[in-house]
Amino acid sequence: LNYNTTSDLGTGGGFPGIITAIMLKNMKKKNKINLYEKSYHKAVFLNEVSRELNLNTEIFQTDIFKIKNIKTGSIMARAFKPLSVILDLVNNNFRDYKNIIVFMGKSGEKTLEENLKKWDLKFDKKNSITNKDSFLLNITNIKKKY
Repeated sequence: LNYNTTSDLGTGGGFPGIITAIMLKNMKKKNKINLYEKSYHKAVFLNEVSRELNLNTEIFQTDIFKIKNIKTGSIMARAFKPLSVILDLVNNNFRDYKNIIVFMGKSGEKTLEENLKKWDLKFDKKNSITNKDSFLLNITNIKKKY
């Protein structure tokens, strides 16, 4: 398992994946960011930015739901899919990972409560510094309830 790799799910225009890659480069860290983006045009943009800035990234222009046995350190998801879909994806498609970081918006508390009915989650919550109604969810273990 390579904990020095982070996977950004549905990275779109590169937030947070490209931003994280820039920060890691500036900190002289060797960590790699895998950017998963289904859109061809967004993936081309991500490749150009990564090349121009010489970032330690790999862009996967594919539907992540079709990839199995993914190994990574951290998983990031911001404005990608609902939490329930993210948990199912990680449970079904990732073989090894260290943690999942999900950006939760205004309905985050309600969403978390609903998902705790279906999942045993080990997690920490961090309040957003940019929005009082938002928080980061750092999930270190997921197990589906039966």
